[in-house]
Amino acid sequence: MDSGGDSGRFDFIKSEVDSLLRRFRKRRKRDKRKAFALQMSTVTLSATISVLLGLRNFAGAESLLANIALALGSLITVLAAADAFFGHRELWILRTRTVRDLEELSRDMAYYQSSLGTGQPERAEVDTFFERLGEIVKKDSEDWGRLRTPTVPNQ
Repeated sequence: MDSGGDSGRFDFIKSEVDSLLRRFRKRRKRDKRKAFALQMSTVTLSATISVLLGLRNFAGAESLLANIALALGSLITVLAAADAFFGHRELWILRTRTVRDLEELSRDMAYYQSSLGTGQPERAEVDTFFERLGEIVKKDSEDWGRLRTPTVPNQ
């Protein structure tokens, strides 16, 4: 048995898990930030419209305030369309799930490694970790594809 090879494979998988964790955490943070910004922008603009329409009663400013409210309403429509198209909230949730799965795999690998002492990893265990990593990446890719595939209503 080539135990040095199994140790190398184990280190490779560990490195891949760490790299993917960094990448998915960064994506998750980006998607969360964008989802929050879009949501807060639409809420803030909606509140601003209410205030502007309430202030329309001031003489001489009715037309200007109504026009500003109209423009802000249009901007809300654009932001809502961008949110629906890009789906940052859904991506954030998806990335969170992927990060959790990768963290669990990383924790299991660290636990396994701690039980080895000075021994070498067993090929069957290393292969199991590699299969789990592949399943996590595949699931993320499939879920991402489902988010990006337009749904056609039943006819």
